[in-house]
Amino acid sequence: MSADNLIRFHRSLQQKTRRSLAASALFVAAGCIAASFGMIRLFTALGGGPLNYSGNTDSLSLVFAEVSTVLVMLLPSLFLFVTAYVLLNSHSLGWKFSSATTLTAIVLWFFLHIANSDLFLVIGVLSLLATVIEIPNIRSSDNEDSPVVTENLGRFAVTLCGLVAIGLLVGLLLYIGIRGAVYLSPTFITGSWTWPNAQKFLGGTVSSLGGIRDEIIGSLLLVSVCETVAIPLGLGAAIYLAEYSSENVITDTVRFFIETLAGVPSIIIGLMGYALFVVQLHFGYSLLGGGISLAFMILPWNIRIAEEAMKAVPQSYREASMALGATHWQTVRRAVLYASSPGILTGILLGLGAALGETAVVLLTGSGWGGTTTLHLALTGAAIPSLPVWIFMAPTLLLGGGGKGRLVEGYNMMLTGSFVLVVMFLAICAVALIVRNHLTKKITGK
Repeated sequence: MSADNLIRFHRSLQQKTRRSLAASALFVAAGCIAASFGMIRLFTALGGGPLNYSGNTDSLSLVFAEVSTVLVMLLPSLFLFVTAYVLLNSHSLGWKFSSATTLTAIVLWFFLHIANSDLFLVIGVLSLLATVIEIPNIRSSDNEDSPVVTENLGRFAVTLCGLVAIGLLVGLLLYIGIRGAVYLSPTFITGSWTWPNAQKFLGGTVSSLGGIRDEIIGSLLLVSVCETVAIPLGLGAAIYLAEYSSENVITDTVRFFIETLAGVPSIIIGLMGYALFVVQLHFGYSLLGGGISLAFMILPWNIRIAEEAMKAVPQSYREASMALGATHWQTVRRAVLYASSPGILTGILLGLGAALGETAVVLLTGSGWGGTTTLHLALTGAAIPSLPVWIFMAPTLLLGGGGKGRLVEGYNMMLTGSFVLVVMFLAICAVALIVRNHLTKKITGK
């Protein structure tokens, strides 16, 4: 650090009140204490360094799990340091952060006291002292918020949220990939699966595991039937709500029921699909029943997102189209839908991801509890294999009565299927994003 920077830092400290400095120091101390617990756990897990890593899958996954736990434990310390920064600059959010931290830490200590965890008690006491010290500055700090401090705080918050979101996705993929890499092979993707053969493989009596080809194809077929039903219905309802309906009580009621349907648990939709398609219509567990049930599950998302995307199209597009002599339907079809296509595609993509990974609905309407592994292309009368159901049923049909070692191997096998499912979704997302970016560039010219 240069002499000029030291001088500036010294002058900035002179401008701070003693109360702000003391309160900030207490939160820095609390942050260091919170961070120390995470670092102690990290070094304990690694045995003082990374040399304890033995190179096998179980050891690597253990290290990864411990590092993830440490990162979660370090998040409170980041909040404490941010609170110290806000208090140091006499920002009006300082006493609010400090009070919230005090209350949260004491409540957590109360509930975790049975586990002899005094970390939150220490943080709560330090936060309480900082809050008491900061109380006289509350009135003066309300009107003295520095734009620079607010900007830095907002930038840090959104950056941290982005990093956490990206870290969760990367961490999930790494963990699943590492644990599932043991069985990931071309044969596992292209082969046929039977539960008895897999049990013999885990028992060491056969050398060939088989594969989940039929489960992959079955999941794609279910999603195809789902989107075939959901896209026309969802797009039609969205066009009506956005372009043709008037704002009245009936329209508001329709939107309310659509949003309510979006919040209905998937198990309820699965039960309704079972009662309608499996029992009343005598489809049995079938591709058609499972696909239509999935369509009703994702229909609210398609409607609401497509409606909002069409409402976001500038009114000038409609006026220009009608000024050239186009009818209302021609305007909607050639101008509004075209301009809103990137947003509509995003809604379809979200629904597709939910349908691809859904288990309860498919279990009750499409695949059944038997964990079928035989692919039949009939729309009704035959259960359809599904990758999420395969993953769900594996503990029952694969690991029953197994020992600890067998359970570990079966867990890795399930994670292999999970990794394939995630990669399938990411591949579909990549294609959809390329198409969406192409449409956006074509529409905006950028």
